[in-house]
Amino acid sequence: MAKNLIQNGETIDFMATKAIKSGDVVVLGDLIAIAVTDVENKATGTGIVNGVWRVKAKQADDIKQGAVLYWSDADGATLTAGSNKRLGIAWTNSGTSSAEVDVKING
Repeated sequence: MAKNLIQNGETIDFMATKAIKSGDVVVLGDLIAIAVTDVENKATGTGIVNGVWRVKAKQADDIKQGAVLYWSDADGATLTAGSNKRLGIAWTNSGTSSAEVDVKING
């Protein structure tokens, strides 16, 4: 094993800037993570940085499989880039009848 390996890169530790629930999307600069457990404000938490996750989605967006999605704290996954951070790739269609979408984060 190479001596300079730090970790496998599946998870990342972070300092919470607000209370976070397990499964919440956490934006760390240009990196997206999903919180493993509940984390209190100003406490250290761990996030998973890969995989496909079901997250809140902007219901008005007609999200299609394969679309690039962005994260809005207010709306969830959205097609709108603007000041939102890239979330990943839509793994499924959500249409306008669902308030959730499956997304491959950091994809």
